[in-house]
Amino acid sequence: MKCSSSSRSSGRDEQSFFRTETSDMMSSLIRFLLVGLLPTVVRCSRGAVLLYSRLGGDALLPCYSPVPLDCSSITWTFYQGGRVRFTEEVREGRVSAVSDKSSRLTLASNCSLAVRDLVVDDAGSYHCKTHQQSITAVYLSLLAITSSSTVTELQPGGRIALSCTVFTYYDTGLCAGRPAPFDLTWASEDGVTLRNGTRQELIFSTRCSLTLVTKLRREDNNRKLRCQVSSQENGTAAFLDFTSAFLFQTTPTAQNPVQLPISRIVLCVALPVMVLIVSFFTWRGDRKRAKAFAAGMELQEMN
Repeated sequence: MKCSSSSRSSGRDEQSFFRTETSDMMSSLIRFLLVGLLPTVVRCSRGAVLLYSRLGGDALLPCYSPVPLDCSSITWTFYQGGRVRFTEEVREGRVSAVSDKSSRLTLASNCSLAVRDLVVDDAGSYHCKTHQQSITAVYLSLLAITSSSTVTELQPGGRIALSCTVFTYYDTGLCAGRPAPFDLTWASEDGVTLRNGTRQELIFSTRCSLTLVTKLRREDNNRKLRCQVSSQENGTAAFLDFTSAFLFQTTPTAQNPVQLPISRIVLCVALPVMVLIVSFFTWRGDRKRAKAFAAGMELQEMN
């Protein structure tokens, strides 16, 4: 499938239909602030569209037509190549009740199909049809970033591993049996492509998954890293940004111990004192009750 040289980000329809939101993602107790994904539409020949979005986000699948469409005649079908799965998502302008996506689908006024809360199984080929004739084919791929690092590594001197994966429309991220039609790279905030170096390593597990391992420095706090997918014919198509946020600003040492807040120091001192006080009064109460019980027993024996 050959695409033209023109590409554009999602337009006003997407912006009006969905609200922009910033998400927090956690993996193995590591927090990274999601800055944003540029949902990108790449127009191709013969009514085909390549669409990139992020896992967990939203997408608006366009239905292009040179003439006005009657949405009551529109049908949307879905095909997933890796699992050889074919379903009918919309029939004659109505979302199919038997679709597993039905609760997340909406047909827009221009007959485009809105998909919310994207999951891996949403990656695939979508076809907008009218009177059984295809109008637009939309090929949806999803982009995600995960981490296998631990919370103790999120500090200067630690190592952070970030994996960027593309779940493609033709095999949901396995990249098996055919070359990937895109290039996957990691870049710095200023757009410079990252290479293997003294403190960072790039590892391809598949053609659709690239892991960046970085030895952190103090200046890496709030550093933005970008995973980007570039079409081999049209240049950059989509990207996903993350900003690392240190849980510890410095590595504890003998010369530079961790300094606790005053409130925590007071709590650490007060808590044992409170336990001792409660224990003392409990002991006194038990002792008084024991004496009273013994006195009662003596009176019973005397009687």
